[in-house]
Amino acid sequence: MIHSIMPERSVNCGFNWWALIFSTMWAYSEGLIVQGGRLFAADAVAGLLLTRDHVAFVILALLLLTVKSVYCARHGNRWVYRHLHHQGYRTVGD
Repeated sequence: MIHSIMPERSVNCGFNWWALIFSTMWAYSEGLIVQGGRLFAADAVAGLLLTRDHVAFVILALLLLTVKSVYCARHGNRWVYRHLHHQGYRTVGD
């Protein structure tokens, strides 16, 4: 994607491995403040679930973190594309 005064950015389609591994930190590093806040809220809920000493809560917390990371990896590039588009970037072919 190109911008009139900002540096050129490349956004891939599909699955994002960096978003899978570092979901919340990745979102904040890409400037996705709203999505980063939502991911942080999911991390906080998982942290609260882990404070309980019951196995079911631990399994639920791990499941929540796994689903959050996979969701972020599947939709992360689309979030970045929209964020850059709102900042005035356009695709090279336009």
